[in-house]
Amino acid sequence: MTPAEYGVELRRLHLDDELLQVVNVWDVVSATTVAALPETRALATASHSIAALFGYPDGEHIPADLMLDMVGRIARAVDLPVSADLEAGYGNPGETIRRAIGEGIVGANLEDRLEPLADAVDAVRAAVAAADAEGVPFALNAR
Repeated sequence: MTPAEYGVELRRLHLDDELLQVVNVWDVVSATTVAALPETRALATASHSIAALFGYPDGEHIPADLMLDMVGRIARAVDLPVSADLEAGYGNPGETIRRAIGEGIVGANLEDRLEPLADAVDAVRAAVAAADAEGVPFALNAR
């Protein structure tokens, strides 16, 4: 499937009457193991676990390139929609979302730490605009 098709599927799963349960994964082995379970319909990545895998503490200490490479490897390893925990967007939420879509990601969490409202709104707007520009239905969790 293309990223756009995975995006449509993830949206459908969110709108389905059946509860969507999504398991967090952190590498290709965990992703393919969980994806092999018959009840798995989508996956999510765990930024803390991916950072720890490479020896970084949580909280955007892992380089964005390394995080995006790993979530892309996960997305390419499975035949399911994948949503990624992209922390606070690594300084440029729009560009990070654009690059994540290029890696096959069709949903994301943006950091839930306390930010000034205007900054949080700008981050969400940038993320939505990036997904729209890529033509991919994108599930954005912004708290």
